[in-house]
Amino acid sequence: MQCEICGSDIKDKPVKITLEGTILNACGKCSHYGKTSDKWSPVSRKMSPTEKVFPQRKPKRDVFDKLGDEINQDYAQIIKNARESQHLTIEQLASKIKEKAMLLRKIEREELVPEDNLRKKLESELNIKLTERYSSEDQQGSGFIRGTTLGDVAVIRKKAK
Repeated sequence: MQCEICGSDIKDKPVKITLEGTILNACGKCSHYGKTSDKWSPVSRKMSPTEKVFPQRKPKRDVFDKLGDEINQDYAQIIKNARESQHLTIEQLASKIKEKAMLLRKIEREELVPEDNLRKKLESELNIKLTERYSSEDQQGSGFIRGTTLGDVAVIRKKAK
């Protein structure tokens, strides 16, 4: 009998090995390339197969559920007035809340809207309130609530006869 790995004649008893899922007869020199097939098993004998458990996913939350308050439209003026009333420069305020002065300048010029974490820092440092709670009753309307339709956004042209 020949070794199925190197091709040499096997004088002693061939060793059955498993190499990449294939059972081969190998000589003693080549037997270290695989696992001996009597020791190998696809599933451990100590472990019994278990049922696969799928983790339960939490339902996705709507982004708008987190939004209860909306930032004031004149947030820049509120921040600027509060900063000036405390006799602080933009650089001094920036160092107190550990933010960049350029960021505060852009907010005061209404180029940026402050994110929640920055808004909270400004509110606590300047003792101001930058948000308001809006409800559906606060909004002006005709009483008839409807969504945007195609007619609201499209220009309709009539065919010339």
